[in-house]
Amino acid sequence: MKSRLRRRTNFFPLILAPILLFNSCDLVAKSVFDITVQEAGKRLRKGDITFILEAKPEKMREIAYIHPSAPFYAGLLMKAEEAAPKLRTINLFTAALSSPSTQTQEAASHELLAFMLDDPGLAAGILTAAGGAKPPTLKAAALYFTGDLIGARDAASGEQPWDRAFHLLSTLTLGGDVSQELFQFLLDGAVADVHTWTYGELSKWEGSNSVFKETERWAIEGHFETARRSYGGALRAFRKVIARDHTLFFKNPALIADLGRCFQYSDARSEGVKLFTEWEDVMHERARTRKEWEETAHARYNLLFFAGRMERQASNWSEAEDYFIRSLVFAPDAKQEDACIWYILDAALKQSPEKAIALLHIYANQWNDASYFSDVLGELCQTVAANHSWTRLLEIFSCIRSVKGAQYADGATIAQYAYIIGRIVSEGYIPAAEAAAYTGLDGSANSFFRLVYEEQTASFYYRTLSASRLGKHVFAEQPEKLRQVEKKNKTKKNGEAAAGQAGLLDFLLGFFKYGASRYAFPYIQQSARALTIGESRILAQALAGDGQYYESIRLTGSYMKKEEYSFAFSDMLLYYPRPFCAIIEKYAKQANISEATLFGLIHTESAFRAAAISSAGAEGLAQIMEFTGVEMTERIRREGGPDYLKFGLNLKDPEVNVHIGSYYLAYLIERTDAVLLALLGYNGGPNRIRRLRDAESSLPDDLFLETIRITETREYGKRVAAAAAAYGYLYYNVKMEDVSADILKKRRL
Repeated sequence: MKSRLRRRTNFFPLILAPILLFNSCDLVAKSVFDITVQEAGKRLRKGDITFILEAKPEKMREIAYIHPSAPFYAGLLMKAEEAAPKLRTINLFTAALSSPSTQTQEAASHELLAFMLDDPGLAAGILTAAGGAKPPTLKAAALYFTGDLIGARDAASGEQPWDRAFHLLSTLTLGGDVSQELFQFLLDGAVADVHTWTYGELSKWEGSNSVFKETERWAIEGHFETARRSYGGALRAFRKVIARDHTLFFKNPALIADLGRCFQYSDARSEGVKLFTEWEDVMHERARTRKEWEETAHARYNLLFFAGRMERQASNWSEAEDYFIRSLVFAPDAKQEDACIWYILDAALKQSPEKAIALLHIYANQWNDASYFSDVLGELCQTVAANHSWTRLLEIFSCIRSVKGAQYADGATIAQYAYIIGRIVSEGYIPAAEAAAYTGLDGSANSFFRLVYEEQTASFYYRTLSASRLGKHVFAEQPEKLRQVEKKNKTKKNGEAAAGQAGLLDFLLGFFKYGASRYAFPYIQQSARALTIGESRILAQALAGDGQYYESIRLTGSYMKKEEYSFAFSDMLLYYPRPFCAIIEKYAKQANISEATLFGLIHTESAFRAAAISSAGAEGLAQIMEFTGVEMTERIRREGGPDYLKFGLNLKDPEVNVHIGSYYLAYLIERTDAVLLALLGYNGGPNRIRRLRDAESSLPDDLFLETIRITETREYGKRVAAAAAAYGYLYYNVKMEDVSADILKKRRL
């Protein structure tokens, strides 16, 4: 294949050259842009870049006098400044390439690559100005855009997606036959910018139609359309492939998954099931030897798995279950095995809880990650509880508690079942002897409550309620005592985190040191797997200190779920912070509800994002719908309060939102006589909750909660109660179990 790249390029090799004047400078300097280094650093830490905007573009490297990585963070600030000339921003990122931090170099390289992709004419100047400090991807990109294809081919390591793209494109332009490698590259994994850009580059070539066969082009276009969730367009492209050469799908199992999604989310599900079944039969006939079986296993897995998903989408539960059972044999890894088992149990549950329980006995010992099944087991628990099939609860509990040994058990789910069983024993719905016969415990309600109380992974909701039943405390010590204990261990924890200070952690903390904290969280998310728990904790503290409570809560919750995590009191403070404290306490007292409960509600609703808007249109800290806000505002005004409608209702105003939210919660408590029912009504609508409660009038409130079919509302009640218990303990000198008991207590007898 001898096609050549034909496109216009405008090179400006001198545009960034002035920065070279500083390449050999000693970074020990007395001033930055004629102000002291200390003053420049102080301004940058505040996010003030006016002094940079006033400086000449060619002097941007002086920012490195503050810190070698400082130009990168300054570059992010300049990039967001609409009035900032592009040249200053580029020069800052170029200067950052000289940082000794690998992470800074890579991040700056990524930013410069984006500039070159947008304007290839900048490549020569970036290549020259960067000098010897060029990560492979940036160097390969710059050489590619300047026309040095041999240099680009040799510079690209091929390890990263962009490296791979420049290597393949350069090799192809030089006459190398890499068409099939390019085809596989474009189909490799999730579609990202690098794939769409690469395919776009190919379209600019003379003779580009000869790079891929026509069926391959249709397959690539279908793959891209599927990634955009344009399933109709993707299906049209894939049908052309099917008509011309359907074996392309057999050779590329990822395309089967794409086609399966297209059928699943279209009106052609029956056609898809029929086609996938026919193809599976063909592969079954082909797989006569062990080698052939292994070669076709991945494709057969996708065919059967997505046939099951198509039937599931059509609510053909029995057929879906059968396909998922068949696909399990071919699952390529543990994650996909668990996915098959999850779908098997889900499809069975849609038919009957009895069938789901029967299959649970078969498959529970085959799953790999027990926590993966917490949602389907939660739905099974709700179904059984709603039917008052108490013996079934015992059967499920016994099954999941004995799965493959303790290391495979999901303690949180086991605790959920144990608490409910303890309650149905205490209410006399089943005799203790029956509970003992099924579970191996002594059958008393307290034996189940003790199991929950001692399970460290159980939610605070179930642990606090169990502690209350046992007359115990989740935390025997006051918060201040735990703070002191943890403070003694601080030196050790700092030592654990220090290992990363010169690398990834230092790079991420730089966002907070040099005024770019608002850009930190996406980088933290990208690095989450590489961070230790100690490093993640330091970053969560930095986010909270910057007022990014939502992000801090997310990060803290993420590392607390890691298998190697061990409890730290400081994590509770991070996960349950108290922003807007004065406002929340003021209106909690005014509404005669506990501060802990109102904090728990706002933590659950918005995680303290004042500008949050839900998909349903609820706004602000307490997530108020506009019609609810208007109605409550009218009531507040009639009772002598402020008229928030006078100048237009602003639900993003924290004070307005919290006032209305607290008033609404108090209004619901008055109507329902119980905080728990009020919370459920706050989320699911008071009229709906009243109807559900009337249908289960014989059950105590906590058991009624377990019967609610709306998963969001059911879990919402537990989450708010757990958060309220934490806030009561941490900040208001109330035992966690006392907060939970108060939420369940009737207001009027």
